[in-house]
Amino acid sequence: MESPFVWFDLRTKDAALSRSFYEQLFGWDVADVPVADAKVPMIGGEQPWASIVADRGDHLGWFPYVQVDDLEAATKRAEELGATALQGPAEGPAGTHTPVQEPGGGVFALFQLRS
Repeated sequence: MESPFVWFDLRTKDAALSRSFYEQLFGWDVADVPVADAKVPMIGGEQPWASIVADRGDHLGWFPYVQVDDLEAATKRAEELGATALQGPAEGPAGTHTPVQEPGGGVFALFQLRS
């Protein structure tokens, strides 16, 4: 497996404040990209690799997406190994993901690219 992490969300209580922080700290290029009926701040210029998401949930911080070939099978296997699916599969602009919490408490998304 070459690079299993294919995307990151920065889930934050204050998207504008976080955006400013990372732009100033690292000089990251953040652009507002149209997604469905909204504009989403995405990090990485012409090759975005992350988005900034306003979130009031329990899992704030960097949220990685790991690409799998079969989302249903990967979710089932994760649960067999002690993970908990935090919600059912959700559609996004590029594919479908299921957020999971592994037995040690880490949270990430299993992601299947749209065919």
